[in-house]
Parts: sequence; structure tokens; C-alpha cells
Amino acid sequence: MTSEKKNIALSKAFKDEKEEKFQTYDRSLLGITSIICGIIIVVLAILGPLFLNIINYKTSQSGIWQVLGQDLANLILLAPICIVGGILHLKKREAAKYFLILPAITLIYTGLSYGIGQEWNHPELLGNYNVEKFFWIYLILIIGGLIMIIFSLPLFNQSDVPKFNPKTIKIYALSVIVFLVLFAMMWLKEVFEVVQFGDTVSGSYSATPVVFWVIRYLDLGFTIPLGIIGMYIFITRPQKAYSIMLLFFGFFTTMIFAVNMMGWIMFFNHDPELQIETLAIFSVLFLLSYGGFYYLIKDKVRLRSKRFIRNTGK
Repeated sequence: MTSEKKNIALSKAFKDEKEEKFQTYDRSLLGITSIICGIIIVVLAILGPLFLNIINYKTSQSGIWQVLGQDLANLILLAPICIVGGILHLKKREAAKYFLILPAITLIYTGLSYGIGQEWNHPELLGNYNVEKFFWIYLILIIGGLIMIIFSLPLFNQSDVPKFNPKTIKIYALSVIVFLVLFAMMWLKEVFEVVQFGDTVSGSYSATPVVFWVIRYLDLGFTIPLGIIGMYIFITRPQKAYSIMLLFFGFFTTMIFAVNMMGWIMFFNHDPELQIETLAIFSVLFLLSYGGFYYLIKDKVRLRSKRFIRNTGK
């Protein structure tokens, strides 16, 4: 072997070793971040009104019931997804990426809504509110979500993409868009009520004006447009945008689950701020979101089921 060939071989070996180190660093960062976010979600629920009530949120009673629903949903779904995904990724399991991509956007949304959605200057909310002392919890969730978006998307490649039925996709996507539009119209109706009359019919605006605008801006400016854009991508290029679709459905499934939990807790507590049509719309969106997510991963689920049956001899 000539000296030139030896140099080329050594250079390639060095690059491969360097790339392997970067992959190890990336895996550790993503896996540990996911586990930390899962633990933080559990801590948030324990310190909140669901258990110890150490965190005193500056919001209305309706807002507290919504926090209860969010914390309960996080304990049941979001935290396990983060912790399991992180552990599987550190163990180099292929299934890890399907967990890691699900909670990323929801973590950011949760951190923002908890952190900035407090009624800081509300004249009628007096007491020993201390939510600002826990700002680091919400900050970790936002940063953790960003890390998980950046490092989970590249984990997917063309071999992960299943076969899609174009007709089924169109019917499904249009159904989701219809309910997203209904959701947007419901929120816009309340915005117009506030602009014209100074409050909503239920009085939800005067009770918590800050959280009203935070949620409306996040939903009308982010959640709903993301859903409609996601459905457009699903129709036009499902093969090329598979990882983006998983990211969207991860947000949709986890967030819709939390919103439904909030709605039912408000319902059982006879909250006058609850709109029954909201609960109906989100119940349908819940079914659509989980149906769509299963459609994206159904081939992987069937493949793993076949392997399990083959390995167990059943």
C-alpha cells in the first residue's frame, strides 16, 4: 500500500471515529435531556395542586382546575413517554425515536403557558402566590423541548417511512382541518366578544385576562396553523415529511389528551367557564389525532408484533 493510500485510509478511520464520538455525545444529550424533562414533569405535578400544593399559581379557580387536568395528563402520558424514550435511546434501541419525537413541542408549549400565563397584576387575586420562584422548571421544559426537536428529527430516514393510501390520507386530513377550523372559530368568537364588549359571555376573560391572551395567541398563532400545515404536508408529501408529521402528531396527541383532561375536570367541578362545545370538539380531535398517529406507525407496530410472536413461538 502506497503512503498516499495509507494516508487516505487513516483519514477515513479518523473521520469515522470522530463521527462515532459525535453520535455518542448526541445520544447522551438527547437521552439524558428526555429523562430530565420526564422527571421535571413529575416534580411539577407533585409540587402543584394535584398533590402537595407547594406551587401556588396566580390564577382563578377555573385556572387551577385546568392545571390539575394538565398535571394529571402529564403524569399519565407525557412523563412516561419522556423517561421511557430517554432510557431506550441510551440503550440504543430503535424504538426510542418514536417516543422521543412525541413530547418535544408539548414541553415547550407547557413551559410557556405555565410560565407566562399567570395573572401577575390581577387586583382580585390576593395571597401568597409563589409561582415565579419555580421559573427554572418551566425554563428547563422549554430548553429541553428545543433540544429534543433538533436531535430527534435526524433519527428518521427513508426506510422508516410506511406506505400510504392517498385517498385515506385526504379524507383524514380534511376531517382534521374541519375540526381545527371549528376550534379556531370558537376562539375567534371569544376574542371578538372581548374586543366588542370587554369580556366573554362566561366571564373567563375578566377572571384571567393574561392566560386568555396567552392561550389564544398560542392556539391561533401556533397550534391551529401547525395542524393545518401538517395536514397539507400529509396530503402533498407524506413520504418526504415523515419525521415532521411524527413531530406534529406527537404534539397533537399529547396536547389534545391534556386539554381533554382539563375539560373533564372542569365539567365534574361544574365550572361555568367550560364550553360544552369545546369538550365535544376536543373529544373528536382526540380520536382523530390518535387514529392519525397510529396510521403513521402501524407498519412498525405490526412488524414488532410479528417478531414478538415469532420469538415467543405463539
